[in-house]
Amino acid sequence: MTARLSEALRRLAADVPPARVPDGLFDAARTRHRRRRAAVAGALAVLVLLLGTGYALHPVALPLPAGPRHDTPGLPTKLVDPPLRTASVGYSAPGVAAMLFGGPAVRTNWFETRMGVVAADDDRYRVLDGDPAVAGFEALLSPDGRYAWVGDSLIDLKSGKTIPDRPDGYPLAFAPNGKRLVYADPDTTFTSPNTYSTPSVGVYDRDRGTDVLRVPVGSGWIPPGRTAALSPDGGDLALQVRDEVWLTRVGDAGADRLAVPYRKLPLAGGRLAGAGSWLPDGRSVAVLGRSTCTDCPVPSYRRTWTLTLRSTVDGTPTAGTAFPPLRSRSFVQLLGWRSADEAVALVGVPGPEAEDLPEEHDIAWGPYHEVGTEAVELVVLRRGATAPDVLFRTPEGITDLSVAADLAISGAVRESGRPHYGPPPFWALAVGFVLAVLVALPVLSRLRRWRDRRRLRP
Repeated sequence: MTARLSEALRRLAADVPPARVPDGLFDAARTRHRRRRAAVAGALAVLVLLLGTGYALHPVALPLPAGPRHDTPGLPTKLVDPPLRTASVGYSAPGVAAMLFGGPAVRTNWFETRMGVVAADDDRYRVLDGDPAVAGFEALLSPDGRYAWVGDSLIDLKSGKTIPDRPDGYPLAFAPNGKRLVYADPDTTFTSPNTYSTPSVGVYDRDRGTDVLRVPVGSGWIPPGRTAALSPDGGDLALQVRDEVWLTRVGDAGADRLAVPYRKLPLAGGRLAGAGSWLPDGRSVAVLGRSTCTDCPVPSYRRTWTLTLRSTVDGTPTAGTAFPPLRSRSFVQLLGWRSADEAVALVGVPGPEAEDLPEEHDIAWGPYHEVGTEAVELVVLRRGATAPDVLFRTPEGITDLSVAADLAISGAVRESGRPHYGPPPFWALAVGFVLAVLVALPVLSRLRRWRDRRRLRP
């Protein structure tokens, strides 16, 4: 029985036509296998390259790039808006800077705190992006242009690194020699409806790495911008507290570094003029008076500032020919003095839609509160002149500015050349690499298929 069944099955199997294997079946299977292995290897290679590129190009401070430099550093004659590809200060340090600037033209929807930096010896542009800060008020450039004080960070622009020992507070002013810094206590308190209080103001010595003076303020608010100034030798502090200027000697500080003012000058509605308020002799300080004019260049903005000098001995106005008035200007920041008769300042220029708020609402100390400010001018105020001399004006959209006071006071200016924006930032290199890989993979795949087809041809 078993033998007959086996024989029948053999006859049936012999009658079945043989299976036909398509030509090239095994070669096609082998090709698909190779392609899958190549795709996996390519994906792993891309991953390794991306990780390696990210590690190799992670943001670190690079050496100062070599390039053409001017024999004499100075303020540029032209300022440009740095494009999105501009390298950051931490990635590629610009070196000693001439200007720190910001405004609507510099900021973007993705980089709302972006500021630009331009070097003093060449048109090297870099960008800073960190805590929200306004150049000239919450972000200051040291008089020699080496340091940028942004919020609570002090950045060395030669190395791009943040100084570890720095004052813990928001900036008010650099000393004329740049070695001491005035800052306000960050623990500002708010009292409804619209009152702020700053507990104290400190003077920090960068060489010693510690405070040398603390001035208790009490209930006064010390906003950034132009409310403090150190004397040329850094030994005396002028601080505006409410409607007074407090004069305090650093040498009067005790073991606890606290000191009380030796004199308080009433302002009667005026303002301390800025970080350069002390005259070179150290015996007078400059204050700003505010009035309303009828023939202002901007009819809707009638604020006029007048510069006067007050003696630090008795507080009386000093004699001398008047300085020219500053009509239709939203703010004034005095940078320093070329002589007792020539002052250098930054002034805000309001646009045609600027809003001049009444005196009782004037708690704003920066252009970000002055609606419609469209530019900043660097000017020289000379005794007896009818109008200030304009040295520089920012282009449209750059409304925040801090300059190296040493360059501005000395009048050092250089001709602007071709801007340099530094090496591409990490994100640009990464995006370019990914795009190159995405383009290369299909091309390589097509070349491989073309080669395989040629091999299969008889």
